[in-house]
Amino acid sequence: MTINNRNYFIKFFSVCSIASFLLWIIYQLLMRIKLGLPVECFFMAQVCVVLLIAPYLAAYTVHTGFSGTRFNAHAARLLTLSPIVSGQWLLRQLVMSQALVLGWVFLSTFVALFATNLPFTKALQMVLILGIYSLSAAAVGMWGAHIFRDALFGAEFATLLWCVLMGGAFLLNPLERYVNNLQPFIAPVLHLNPLIAVCGIFEGMDIFRKPVLYELTPVTSYDYRYPNPWYLIGVWHLVIGGFSFLGAWRMCKHRGAIA
Repeated sequence: MTINNRNYFIKFFSVCSIASFLLWIIYQLLMRIKLGLPVECFFMAQVCVVLLIAPYLAAYTVHTGFSGTRFNAHAARLLTLSPIVSGQWLLRQLVMSQALVLGWVFLSTFVALFATNLPFTKALQMVLILGIYSLSAAAVGMWGAHIFRDALFGAEFATLLWCVLMGGAFLLNPLERYVNNLQPFIAPVLHLNPLIAVCGIFEGMDIFRKPVLYELTPVTSYDYRYPNPWYLIGVWHLVIGGFSFLGAWRMCKHRGAIA
């Protein structure tokens, strides 16, 4: 038990160190391009870090769960014969893989809460949306790990998805050559962009009207509104995570059959 506690502490320290280092780099980049106030850039950087780390931890957990010695023939048979057992096993792997990420989220938000004049309600809202992003990203990472049979490729699959969703406003530029009116595409782009939740929590924040983005996307040329209420973005990401979990669940039973 002492060895297990020590190993868990080492893992938590490693995750916190890597996540904090990435947070510092992304925060400095966002501040350099003046995408928002310091506290706004901090939480946007937090979102990026969660979306980077959560998929890999989930993909690694489920991949090692199948390839490790603990996953024996009897366990494979149970996953094949009982959809409930396979679903419970996969859900347990999903939640356990995100314990370290959620711990870092609470810790970093706690530091921001006392280092700035951030209201407690906004800190709580950020913890909520980051928890949703963590589980959703983890589900996508698990699905990718099942598809590619590799934790790293599974994480890259999830990262590619989040890059597309966050860069949707930039992808409208080539689309503008073929479509006369982009108005119908604006709302889906904003609802699926995980960074837009920060704009909703911090009222008055409009990243597309910042000088660095104003002329890089066609969004400001149209009438657009951020999702109201802001947690609709979390709902959409729960839908993405739910479908990803179902896809991983279906493939989990198949892998159990051939394990």
